[in-house]
Amino acid sequence: MEKTIPMLEGEYWYGLCAAHGTRMPFGPASVYAHHATDPEAYTGNQEAPLLLSSKGRYLWSDFPYDTVIRDGVIRITNAADDLLLSDGHETLRGAYLAACRTHFPPSGKLPPENFFRKPQYNTWAELIYDQDQASILAYARGILEHGLPAGILMIDDGWMCAYGSRLFRPDRFPDPEAMFRELHAMGFEVMLWVCPFISPDSPEFRTLSAKDCLVKNQDGSTAIRNWWNGYSAILDLSHPDAAAWLDETLGALLAMGCDGFKFDAGDVRYYRDDDRTWGNVPAHEQCRLWAKLGLKYLYNEYRASWGSASLPLVERLCDKAHRWESVPRLLPDALIDGLLGYPFCCPDMIGGGSFTDFLPGAPSLKPELFARYAEAAALMPMMQYSAAPWRVLDAFHAEVCRNMGRLHAAYADRIVTLARHAAETGEPIMRMLAYEFPDEGYEETFDCFLVGSDLLVAPVLRDGERERTVRLPKGGGYCWRYTDGTVYEGGRTVTVPAPVEVLPRFERV
Repeated sequence: MEKTIPMLEGEYWYGLCAAHGTRMPFGPASVYAHHATDPEAYTGNQEAPLLLSSKGRYLWSDFPYDTVIRDGVIRITNAADDLLLSDGHETLRGAYLAACRTHFPPSGKLPPENFFRKPQYNTWAELIYDQDQASILAYARGILEHGLPAGILMIDDGWMCAYGSRLFRPDRFPDPEAMFRELHAMGFEVMLWVCPFISPDSPEFRTLSAKDCLVKNQDGSTAIRNWWNGYSAILDLSHPDAAAWLDETLGALLAMGCDGFKFDAGDVRYYRDDDRTWGNVPAHEQCRLWAKLGLKYLYNEYRASWGSASLPLVERLCDKAHRWESVPRLLPDALIDGLLGYPFCCPDMIGGGSFTDFLPGAPSLKPELFARYAEAAALMPMMQYSAAPWRVLDAFHAEVCRNMGRLHAAYADRIVTLARHAAETGEPIMRMLAYEFPDEGYEETFDCFLVGSDLLVAPVLRDGERERTVRLPKGGGYCWRYTDGTVYEGGRTVTVPAPVEVLPRFERV
């Protein structure tokens, strides 16, 4: 099916891919293409077959479609027959809520409140692939010794004997159950990194191959696919025995003391539409089935999701480099995540997820960037650290990071209330100003955001800036109180002080 949609005067569109947030809004001057029907085009982050208009229209299908935008026209090709253009919803918010109610109604459930109240800590940047029991416990003790609160600790890749194994490497983890007990005693919940890949020639490979639970190529041979850690087989998630095997494997880890799992990979690009699978499913469906597995585990995290909106899953933005160009990407990507129906959003690891930037003596480390990154994340739904601030920063910038954690805790009740609201209504926790104030010309504003409807957050996004200029919403005659206590009338453009230790924010009064 094909469809051509001319844009209305003054109309802007949003959607499809969280990782393309900086390319939005799509307006009359936009040139954009996304071929969602090609697994190789998958962005590696949250996606949905949804486009939303600032004029109260939306486009939806239960299946992927290809999109080209040029000269003020949206052209859809390779769409299923269910492709729907719905209008008459007046605003961006109206279009989103109509699409949500109709196509991905909220479940009423949310991840554990600890995700919103406490920081997350991932062992990746500190240990990389050298995960071991002693170093993980030392990292956890360092968190507490350096004034950061206990939270959710994610043990990343490198703990298992082989991909697909539930066995810890005995040379690195002499007593994993004792490790879980000690981490719990410190106040941490603990999650383990897992993936749908299976190491070839491992015992798990032989077991799953015998059960016909691995993805096959067109010629019937077991598919061995290249991913960032080499070559592996992949679970055929459409096979009920594969899901049952994974449940048994993860259940054994829960019995040891683990609280949940970081479900990495599952990206559409690792599958093919012509794969031979038990359920004869396309690549996008394998990604969706990987997400559904996480519903059985309260503590979960995903980076790659397709068509899984409104589920009680933690969705992390994809890895960003430790560069100033990365900081402005955090806001649009997170805001589009909410508009795709993924409200329980975690930004990338504070400072960026590129471990090479945090190796001892790394020349590219920028303390101010790290601190501003922490500020940008502080009032998002969740915060996640990986590189230890006390190791990579001087005392001043490390204290800024600690203070941002305290700020997040101070607003935790409000964030949790909004998370509960999101679970019931689907409304984003982080919101574009255009979402709340549709008639005030904010359609292209992505450098600040609202927490709910009455807290406006305007992080510093560029190197060396010590002020922020913000046009405050007028609303129904609102006033806005800056963090230093100054009250400004809505509708004004104001420039406020923003030293390195301050996250600019305004409360509606």
